[in-house]
Amino acid sequence: MATIVPVRMKEYTLEQIDSLQKRVRAPSRSDAVRRAVEISDMLVNAVEHGDKVIIEGKDGKQRQILIAGLKISG
Repeated sequence: MATIVPVRMKEYTLEQIDSLQKRVRAPSRSDAVRRAVEISDMLVNAVEHGDKVIIEGKDGKQRQILIAGLKISG
């Protein structure tokens, strides 16, 4: 069962959601937000368990992604 949640957000955030919706081919804004929350939850869980989030660029260089509000353990 779905719950309707009224959310106030800045125009820029809404533009980001619209852009994300198009880029991931989500059928709705709600679906784009759900996907973003799922990804955020997965990343936060990984960091909380001591993992690092690493992005590898096309050139093979790696960089660590830091998530605001989370401390890296270790």
